[in-house]
Amino acid sequence: MLRIIKESELTNLNNTDTSLVSIEEEYYNTIEFKSIKKLINEEHLEYVTEYLRNLLKIKKANNPNCFNIKGRFISSVSNGKRVIIYVRLSVEDLEKTEGNVSKSILNQLLMLLKYCSDKELEVVGIFYEEDISGTDGTRTEWNKSLLFCELGNTDIYICKSQSRFARSIEFVEKYLHKNFIEWNIRFLSIVDNIDTERKGNKKASQITAMTDQWRVEDQSISTRETFKTKNEAGQWTGSFAPYGYIEDPKDQYHFVIDEPAAKIVREIYELYANGNGYYKITQELNNRKVPTPSKYKILQGSNYVCPVAPDGSEFWNTDTIRKILMDETYDGALIQHRTENIAYNIDKRRKIPKHEQRIVACCHEKIVDPAISKIVRQKFKDRKEKALLKEAKQEANNLITIVEEKLQISNKIPSNILEELNSSLSILKDVLLTSNLEDIIDKFNILRELSAKIDSEMLMTIQDNVQILTTTQTRSRPNKDGEIHIFSRKVFCKCCGKTFQKNNCKSGPRKTPTKKAYLQCRNKKNTGGLACDNNNSIRYEVLEEYVLNELNKLIEKYFNRTELEASYYEKKIHSNFKNDIEALNKEKKDIERKIKLTEDKFSMLYDDKANGIITADEFMILKNRCFNDKEKYSLRVNEIDYEIIELQEKENQEENEKVFFEKYKHIEKLDRLIVETFISKIIIGRKDPVTNERDIKIIWNMCV
Repeated sequence: MLRIIKESELTNLNNTDTSLVSIEEEYYNTIEFKSIKKLINEEHLEYVTEYLRNLLKIKKANNPNCFNIKGRFISSVSNGKRVIIYVRLSVEDLEKTEGNVSKSILNQLLMLLKYCSDKELEVVGIFYEEDISGTDGTRTEWNKSLLFCELGNTDIYICKSQSRFARSIEFVEKYLHKNFIEWNIRFLSIVDNIDTERKGNKKASQITAMTDQWRVEDQSISTRETFKTKNEAGQWTGSFAPYGYIEDPKDQYHFVIDEPAAKIVREIYELYANGNGYYKITQELNNRKVPTPSKYKILQGSNYVCPVAPDGSEFWNTDTIRKILMDETYDGALIQHRTENIAYNIDKRRKIPKHEQRIVACCHEKIVDPAISKIVRQKFKDRKEKALLKEAKQEANNLITIVEEKLQISNKIPSNILEELNSSLSILKDVLLTSNLEDIIDKFNILRELSAKIDSEMLMTIQDNVQILTTTQTRSRPNKDGEIHIFSRKVFCKCCGKTFQKNNCKSGPRKTPTKKAYLQCRNKKNTGGLACDNNNSIRYEVLEEYVLNELNKLIEKYFNRTELEASYYEKKIHSNFKNDIEALNKEKKDIERKIKLTEDKFSMLYDDKANGIITADEFMILKNRCFNDKEKYSLRVNEIDYEIIELQEKENQEENEKVFFEKYKHIEKLDRLIVETFISKIIIGRKDPVTNERDIKIIWNMCV
């Protein structure tokens, strides 16, 4: 049976590999190849795709004026007899078994060349492409063939079937029924008998194009459902594994750790957890000339192509660092369906919200230490919460200003609404003094709804000036050297609640001064003491020594617990998590059973409609009800999956507390990682003018 040579194999035929040589000999001795060679008149050929030129051993070079837009080339074939052939092998063709080559390149060529020979037509061009869809308008050889036609270098365009030319009603209408008519080009397809010169053939061509397009759409839907099933089962279906992993040689749907890259990922997380900003990490990796993720994949022999730098990025950038730090794949979770095509026939993608992504926990081995990952995830969470709070307060203040201005100029507001407005205004102002985001949004919405009832003008003003709350990004600011100090975003003022910021002051002799660091209330510094009277700063090294001593006391307390206390602590870890997860899994199974019943019900409805038991209107009503039920059930299944992940994270958090204490039995020096691991907040009060002491309270991340 004929063995088709792929382009990748053809490029290696000159190697000394005896298996490839035997393939070449077998191929060139086939009846199909010999028949094609007899049918091709090389003297008339003006252009042949390079791959086919090598495959068919065509010696004549391509005419350099084939695509010259300044004028036509001179052909030895008389007008009206010139033909170009377009051959396309789709993905489906390449997946055919070796025993079925009905749509192979040789069979297509043999069929088309035989047709041209019988009709006494001369082939002046052969265009070939493989592994590409007929809906793709960026096909290189296809576009070359169209330019060949536009320049008037042929009279007839011939394919095996119209679907080989295009599987899009848009392309068929544009070229076959418009441009080809303008260019005086006749289109022929052998299998489906399409001929644009034949009267009354246009409808047949349009119907064929529609059915081809429907088939592509059905295939797209089927493929998406297949991927969805695999994703939900925890199988990887992407093209390239994330940096730090490779596809398991024994299972292409599973990741295994790629240790050289994983080492860099761990280093990035550790540097960030220790207080280094994106820029500092980027600088460190670039100074050491560590290959970027795209460069590393290319060096490993991957076919990955970076859209920005085809040869691989030479330098790390802060965006790459941020993406690696935010990617929960390194925690063992398989995250897929992050983006998708807008439609099967639109080559643009949209981002998928996180709650709609397909996330399955514990699918592969973790790269990052859970203790370090927890610190990094918490930092991103805190950043988001801070941004949301800031945005909410800003929009609430905008609304308050608009309402107060309206109340000053209007005397036509009913007394009952006026009373409610004043009360709601007062409540929202009080809530803004707190940091409770939910309360602010709740009171904001109440005032917004009340004020919108005043009149249409007020409603328009609110819509134009009060925006929906959005998320912005903020972060702990690094020092000039790119590092973030170990207490950044951890020290707060007891009096006003603002953070303490780090500053430096000169100390010692004037000629050789030294810089000493201290922490001071940001609110006090920025307002000159008007907004906060926590006047005294605290030496950085003093606070560091105090925290270190308190932390070692906490660790000592943990190891000095009684056996009974330790036993209780161990049981507490697994107390309710297991039961809650089991209950959620049970609920998920019940809902999945309901989804199956709903699908079966819809199938029965379709049969009832087909048999005339119910009318078309009744069918649509019942169909919509089934779809609504299924959508509701599917949303709940997604919610359950996220709830299970959250419970698993909480359980891991409890277990990690033990790991923290076992890892740090005694600490000699603080670093950012240790502070993030153990400390939630440090609250500093005023200095007592008599005793010269001040209240310092540490809020720990765990209780002992």
